[in-house]
Amino acid sequence: MPTPSLVRSATYWNRKLHIHVGLFLLLFIWLFAFSGLLLNHGSWKFASFWEERNQTTSQTHIQVPPNLDSSQVMGHVVQQLGIAGEVSDVAMTPDSVDFRVTVPGHGRSLHVDFRKGICTQKEFTFNVWGKLRTLHTFNGVGRGNAPSSPNWWVTYTWLVAMDGIALCLLFLCLSSWVMWYKVRRQYGWGIVALGLGLSGAVYFVLLLKLW
Repeated sequence: MPTPSLVRSATYWNRKLHIHVGLFLLLFIWLFAFSGLLLNHGSWKFASFWEERNQTTSQTHIQVPPNLDSSQVMGHVVQQLGIAGEVSDVAMTPDSVDFRVTVPGHGRSLHVDFRKGICTQKEFTFNVWGKLRTLHTFNGVGRGNAPSSPNWWVTYTWLVAMDGIALCLLFLCLSSWVMWYKVRRQYGWGIVALGLGLSGAVYFVLLLKLW
């Protein structure tokens, strides 16, 4: 059996960590809650972004490296253009390479003609609402190429941060249950809230399984 001092110490650190982790996650939770609302309600006029996007097309003369390995060509091109982002949708032919370079809310489709030494860029930029929407689902893995992994250091950092936030949210839920359990007699409605939450989660899991 745990000693009373050990129980008091565990209770103290549980409350302390719960408060500080919650404060750390405050803006992250608001960010994902708000961007989640934008994803669920794409018809909201004030958050329109697709119609407000900016699109431009430009051509730039580049130096094509003698070694036509796709990764070296793309690295050489983005370095000459002074751009950075997640590289995806690569299509290589003997005479050209097509690929995309994206960051949340901003993307480029590039076509490099090896013979002419010309890179054609089709660039699009979203407003702040579009950036929030894309940031919500940004993980560097394209839908058409799921086995691929992120190749931009910012994407790796973002993914590690999201894993950390997910673990912190799990801790917040567990520590909330622990704090409630110690005072459950004074907060009887807590069992109702817990039961409703569990019932809703189980319902949707079973519903998805049936589908």
